[in-house]
Amino acid sequence: MRDMTQSEFNHLLGSIGALSREQMRQLRGELDSRLAAAPGEPPLTEAERADQELQRRLFEAGLLSEIKPPRRVSTGTEEFLPIPTQGEPLSETIIRERR
Repeated sequence: MRDMTQSEFNHLLGSIGALSREQMRQLRGELDSRLAAAPGEPPLTEAERADQELQRRLFEAGLLSEIKPPRRVSTGTEEFLPIPTQGEPLSETIIRERR
């Protein structure tokens, strides 16, 4: 995807004034979604976008100190590498120590 020229960007900024409040909300949601997603990740889902909007409103009201990025569910593409341990299985150690 090519970068937008400064002239095209200025035209886009000028066009924002013609948007309705609902269209501005939709545009903000789309921009927030794209900014929040790490490069190479899919855009935010509706639920993630709603959570980000709620956090933004709470932040603006002074009830949150930061807006946390959405928790992305693992797609299972990460390779699972168990950590080797010595001795008895960890689950048995936990059960024994809880008694």
